[in-house]
Amino acid sequence: MGPEDPYSRPQGNGMPPYNQHDPYHQQYGPVPNNGKAIAALVLGISSIVSIMIFPGIGIILGILAVIFAVIALKELRQRYQQGRGLAIGGLVCGIIGFVIHALVVLFIVVIIGASLASYSPVGSDNWEPTFEQDSNSDFY
Repeated sequence: MGPEDPYSRPQGNGMPPYNQHDPYHQQYGPVPNNGKAIAALVLGISSIVSIMIFPGIGIILGILAVIFAVIALKELRQRYQQGRGLAIGGLVCGIIGFVIHALVVLFIVVIIGASLASYSPVGSDNWEPTFEQDSNSDFY
């Protein structure tokens, strides 16, 4: 029974690895990660990191991360895919990034509002514009 024998068996038993809890893995091999879960994690981390670069853009990235994470978690219930941890991580990072950026933007708006409220053009609170009429001028 050598390799040239047509009735010889191939190396191994010829069966894919058996996993009784995962029918997808039994038929198709390794289970893929959900792409939306990966996108949610990348967007969530980007929303936190972007505070150093663009303080307002993290709000958009955080919202997108939450949306992708929710969609990924719904898809993971229906499909035999991996990525639940990625989706949850993206959801948490997206929420944290959104909250941090919202607080930073709110802080900036409050600081600008407070500085404009105390602003006076001349430096005195009793300042009023006065208009003197020139006797040589024709317009009023």
